[in-house]
Amino acid sequence: MKKRTGMVWGVCLGIALVLSGCGQSTGSLGGEGGTRTFKVAHSGGASHVHGKAMVVFQEEVEKRSNGRIKVETYPESSLGTDAEVMRQLKSGSLDMGIVISAELANHSSSFNAWLMPFLFTDASQAYEMGNTEEAKALFDTLGDAGVDSLGYLVVEMRDVLSKDAVISDINQLKGVNIRVTPSPAIVDFWKSFGANPTPVDFAEVFSAFQTGVINALDSGPTGVVNSRFHEIGKYYTETQHMAFTSAGLVSEQVWSQLSEEDQQIIQESFEVARKSNIDTYNEIAQESVKTMQDQGVTFGKLERNADFDNALQQFLNSYTQNDDKIKAFVEKARQISGQ
Repeated sequence: MKKRTGMVWGVCLGIALVLSGCGQSTGSLGGEGGTRTFKVAHSGGASHVHGKAMVVFQEEVEKRSNGRIKVETYPESSLGTDAEVMRQLKSGSLDMGIVISAELANHSSSFNAWLMPFLFTDASQAYEMGNTEEAKALFDTLGDAGVDSLGYLVVEMRDVLSKDAVISDINQLKGVNIRVTPSPAIVDFWKSFGANPTPVDFAEVFSAFQTGVINALDSGPTGVVNSRFHEIGKYYTETQHMAFTSAGLVSEQVWSQLSEEDQQIIQESFEVARKSNIDTYNEIAQESVKTMQDQGVTFGKLERNADFDNALQQFLNSYTQNDDKIKAFVEKARQISGQ
């Protein structure tokens, strides 16, 4: 009786294992007739450049794989901060993430290259920089982060929104409490220009701006309009001081299990998304500028003078002299922008 029961149990277990394997993901994504869900996390919403790029990526992957690979996106940091996404990628619990370069600088100081100010005069130059060997070489410095890179996306060109006045001279920045992304290089940059950089949690920025805890924002046109910061700050200085970028990263554990065919599908699909990204950003940025103008925001530009040039060169030297990859990046960026 025990033997018969054991045989029945064994048959049932075998059937269960076969059934459980049907339709599940495989490391190569290439199992005959099998499908796989490829999970992607990012911080943007549907109207954000990340969200729009991932729509293109999803369409391309599913088309190129004939529906064999399904892309499932997790927007608006629903799976955690960029730091948490990096940890999930390393562990292999997440397939892919879009992570800002400021976070990558926490894993490799060479990524501070993207945080060097006044290298580009527009987003198209930053996009072109992302194609260069000097930019791609930064990925080689991530070491044990446990990721493989697909390329860069342009998030926005950074400007300054103020409650008080257009900032036309560097000396107007002295003592100004400006909200910045909490990155050491960004904090160093604003200090070198005499401002008081103030990292404020993004969820608290509107209130802090409204109550005067901060007087200005280091942001871009899309970020300002999406968060309605222009309802408080009515002076927008077009500095274009920094190209804020992000990177498409795949878990190294996941990537190593993909077939060459599926790696090619993922890479080529991201490349299509990346090419659409720059046009999408430029379109959204223009719309955001018009929205601010229509709602009474005054625009102006920061003029370069001797004080400006001295502060900028001293800051750049403090980074380029200690990192050959940052130095090469800065030199290439200046070549692209004609500086």
